[in-house]
Amino acid sequence: MGVIASVVLIGLLTTNWMVALIFPLSLYIGWTLRQLWLLERWIRLGAKPDHAPNASGIWQLMVQHINRTQKKNKERKTRLREMADRFGATITALPDAAIVLNEDLEIEWVNEVAKRILGLEIEKNFGQKFDQLIANPELKTIFEQQSESEENDPTSIEMESPIDPQKTLLMTSVEFGNKQKLVIARDISQRVAVQKLRKAFIANASHELRTPLTVISGYLEMLETDESIPESAIELIHRAGQQSNRMQKILEDLLVLSKLEEKGHDRDSGEPLNIADLLQKLITDFQKTKAKDTHNIVLTANESLMIKANEREVFSLCQNLLSNAVKYSKIGSEIIVCWDKHADGSACISVADSGEGIAPEHISRLTERFYRANVNHSRKVGGTGLGLSIVKHIVENHGGHLDIHSELGIGSTFRACFPVYRIVKA
Repeated sequence: MGVIASVVLIGLLTTNWMVALIFPLSLYIGWTLRQLWLLERWIRLGAKPDHAPNASGIWQLMVQHINRTQKKNKERKTRLREMADRFGATITALPDAAIVLNEDLEIEWVNEVAKRILGLEIEKNFGQKFDQLIANPELKTIFEQQSESEENDPTSIEMESPIDPQKTLLMTSVEFGNKQKLVIARDISQRVAVQKLRKAFIANASHELRTPLTVISGYLEMLETDESIPESAIELIHRAGQQSNRMQKILEDLLVLSKLEEKGHDRDSGEPLNIADLLQKLITDFQKTKAKDTHNIVLTANESLMIKANEREVFSLCQNLLSNAVKYSKIGSEIIVCWDKHADGSACISVADSGEGIAPEHISRLTERFYRANVNHSRKVGGTGLGLSIVKHIVENHGGHLDIHSELGIGSTFRACFPVYRIVKA
């Protein structure tokens, strides 16, 4: 508006409208160029608020906008720095080793604990390949499994510490950000030592008790058939013999369980196994002995579906599941056994009964040793309380899982599923 007023005023006074137009415009352009130069110099020198150029009009608004943007950026940087400091302090305070890797598995950051249990230092190992520094073939599998998995699930392995063979580490990898990986290494040496001690105790105790129990059982059988023993004592001897036999079965199951725990998962174990044929033979035996004239066992099996597995272990698995179904379902009821592929592609053995069912709060604990959902009923039907624990370990040793579905008053279904890589291609 000032420029226009100047043009009009000079034009009226001089009647030379060309001069009146050029002179004010030249002054305005010169002033504008100076404002641009001042603004550029201020920004080039850091755009400090205390050194902002004196300006008016649109230039003053521009300076104010820049100051506000700088203030917001400064506050954002402060918040990010505080978050980074808190994150660093949190990771540093972890009792476990933490290693951040990029997409190429190169080390980007490690905490102090990683130096103590893995021998890694950020100053020395930054940018180096993690899987080359920690030379363990199994370590590569957790990254490969994570790459193949569609879901971002953590993958873990147990391995010896690279700097102390006496220590056992649990290595867990989690993917985050732009294909980065956070590897957590936890020292589980104490837990492993306790597990070994427990296994050794069970194995030794079971082995040492078997001989005296066998002798006791033999003497009880002799006394039971001794005609000189009064009738009132025969029943007591018979009950003692039953308990002795039950203890022998418990010891045998404990030994089996101890061996299964020690064996662990082996991806390449086993041989091609015809599960349909195995189930048919087992059911035939059951119908001649345990389920004779008491239960109707119906088998539905995919005869062309075979898996690579340990025959003796799978036989024990099926035997335990069938035995439980017979024990915990009503006489005359139907038990349905199925062998086929599941919706996720795994091969599953399922045993469904129409028994009393299991309350939801007990289902998650059924595979614990000696756990019983119904103590009174379990005592009546017998058993060691280790069957489902054995089943669970057999399935997990084959890389699979055990699913349990049950409703009170309707029945239960136990499904043992083997992974896709176990299926033998025709």
